[in-house]
Amino acid sequence: MRKILLTKLCFAISVLSAYPAYGITEVEPNNSFIDRQVLPSDAASVNGSISPGDVDFFTFTGLEAGASFVAEFIQGNFDSILGRLDDEGNLLGTDDDGGDRPLSRLSGIVPESGNVNLGLTGFSDFSLVGDHFESGDYELSVNTFPSVNLDYSVTEVPFVFEDISTTGTRVLAGADDEMVSAELGFTFNFFGQDFNSISWSPNGLLTFGGSSGQFANVNLLSEESDDLPIIAPLWDDWQFFSPGTDASYLQALGESGQQRFIIQWNLAEGFPDSPSAVTFQTVLFEESNEILFSYLDVDSEDFRAFGNDATIGIRDAFGSQRGEVLQFSFNTPAIRNRQALLFSPEVVSEPVPEPASLLGLFAFGMLGAGSILTRKSQK
Repeated sequence: MRKILLTKLCFAISVLSAYPAYGITEVEPNNSFIDRQVLPSDAASVNGSISPGDVDFFTFTGLEAGASFVAEFIQGNFDSILGRLDDEGNLLGTDDDGGDRPLSRLSGIVPESGNVNLGLTGFSDFSLVGDHFESGDYELSVNTFPSVNLDYSVTEVPFVFEDISTTGTRVLAGADDEMVSAELGFTFNFFGQDFNSISWSPNGLLTFGGSSGQFANVNLLSEESDDLPIIAPLWDDWQFFSPGTDASYLQALGESGQQRFIIQWNLAEGFPDSPSAVTFQTVLFEESNEILFSYLDVDSEDFRAFGNDATIGIRDAFGSQRGEVLQFSFNTPAIRNRQALLFSPEVVSEPVPEPASLLGLFAFGMLGAGSILTRKSQK
């Protein structure tokens, strides 16, 4: 039995710009790169139309060099192709259905010139020469995401696990790739951006700013699945529908200003089943913005055991392109039962002190043994 991987983009992204952004109306002729329409630096989108054989070219100017960008059709009524070109008009790449199907979406890094050059056409004109019969209206946007100067480290700390399976809110019972979202009850800063809610699925994957039910884990150092900030405590193909599985639980604990938000995967099994279930947690700390991965039992007694088929780490949106990623392991049996990993948003000195957020959990000295290992983000 096999699954079919479907990508679904169902979230909105705001433009980060020093100027008031506005939309521009397409002006013909712009059917070649030489005749492209050059947009002012405060333009966030362009509205136009495509007819059979028509190709529209645009240059978005004044963008921050080194920032990540997303170019996408945010509305359109035809099957589109979106291409990116360099400043000389050489085609760098195209996308067909990367956005809400049948619309297109591209991402990348803004070059030193500050220009993003785009050509849009109809399916199946991948060479952007007008070889198509599509027609319709569209709105094309370019959003940028400036890089943040923030480092993360991951430290193994003595094991702590607050079991919330009898006190927390039960969700995702009977679920496979379904998703759920919840308000944190506080503001959590992740790679320099503030979030008040989080989404997750049975697959051991959490996301900010949108949802993902993707069951096929990826290497966080690649550009795959790079468009959402993600936390991956044990990203693999888990499910809660087979006999012997339970559900996910969520609970916010602690006083205002020092809260912690716990998400627990309780007795999850591999798809379509596995000899044994696994139980693990992610904890987000309000005051320190630290993230704890706590593994109570990760021995599924098959090829998935101990993270052998999983991704473990954190990454910002487009973090693989900017080095804003910290991967602990990928498809490697790198974890064990009763292990805890703490991700901290600052450079940790040697020797590593016990994190204050964990010390606040238990006052009776569980963390007196200190840290075991430290890794830093791949910047």
